[in-house]
Amino acid sequence: MVCLVRDIPIYYEEYGEGKPVLSIHGWPVDHRLMSSCLEPIFCQTQGYRRIYLDLPGMGRTPSASWIHNSDNMLEILIEFIDAVIGDEEFLLVGESYGGRLALGLIYKMSKRIAGVLLLCASTDPDEDDYLPKKKILWQSKQLASMEESDSLRGYIDMAVIAAPEMYNKWQSDIQPALDIADMEFLSNQCSEEYGPGLEKAIKTVTFDKPSCILAGRQDHVVGYLKSYELVERFPRATFAVLDCAGHLLQIENEPLFQQLVKDWIWRIDLDSSTK
Repeated sequence: MVCLVRDIPIYYEEYGEGKPVLSIHGWPVDHRLMSSCLEPIFCQTQGYRRIYLDLPGMGRTPSASWIHNSDNMLEILIEFIDAVIGDEEFLLVGESYGGRLALGLIYKMSKRIAGVLLLCASTDPDEDDYLPKKKILWQSKQLASMEESDSLRGYIDMAVIAAPEMYNKWQSDIQPALDIADMEFLSNQCSEEYGPGLEKAIKTVTFDKPSCILAGRQDHVVGYLKSYELVERFPRATFAVLDCAGHLLQIENEPLFQQLVKDWIWRIDLDSSTK
């Protein structure tokens, strides 16, 4: 499906009916990363309309010359929400850079957001000072014997638990997005950072509805310490740092990831039943 926001045809996919759930992927992947890890969970329940979009310059959504930073990305997301979700209350999921945008949405429209799930979220531009060193805890002999390729090297550069079944997930959910991303736009034109005003605002944003904040103990991309700073400002948050998991947390520790997301949905349902 496509939603025209200004001059940009935003590509998105939608499943189910009920309370909207907007999922925002990281940089420079696309909606497949989100739908692949969330649909096996949401298809077991009813009452949720899942919306997975591609951000500009990623997946099937083209870039635009007027997009320069996360302020612009946030403007696009708000217009997309108004067009596709309307005035309904909705749930929000953000992965990596998508988590950074999710914080901006909470700042802008928290009254419309019924709950938030942050997965390996990039919460602070200074997070580089708090990152664990890249480390593979375990690698299968079968994977080590595979023929080298750009895809395999890319996966190994991100992996903490390196196994063929997880590499298969990389090839289906992540590598296709990397192959089509507009890297000229993402590398040279658009910054992942907010302008000074919004950057300051999201560092103090608060949220008092059911939340789940998941981080990888071995995540060398965004780390886990900066995410922990959200706990005091998100009084309804479950916070978990998963061992044997890096920036591919949803793949590397899938059973625990699924259980924690199910718990988040249970708390959302509980919260809804008391209104």
